[in-house]
Amino acid sequence: MSDNMTTSTVIFDGNVFSLNAVKKAAYRHLKAFTADISIIDKQIQCVLTFPTPLSEKGRLQVENEFKKEVLDQDLREQLHVETAAVRNVILAHAFSKTGLTTDEPVSDN
Repeated sequence: MSDNMTTSTVIFDGNVFSLNAVKKAAYRHLKAFTADISIIDKQIQCVLTFPTPLSEKGRLQVENEFKKEVLDQDLREQLHVETAAVRNVILAHAFSKTGLTTDEPVSDN
């Protein structure tokens, strides 16, 4: 690793946040840093490598944005799971009106 690159480590509790949420958040921040993600003792460790040197203030700002994004992605996953049954009912109802769920042809009305 080059001496002019800034790195930082951010750790998330694997009992609180999903690995998938951390990956999605890291992907959304690809312009700001690359992330080497590993799991160590139920902790999700992210070593962030910034392409250009950052001040301490700049590094902390990016880390905080990353943490917010991880929380956002984790909550989105949770909402997706919690609302799956309702979405499936709505989709089933919508498709039941199209003829796509039966062998009957759709009328030309």
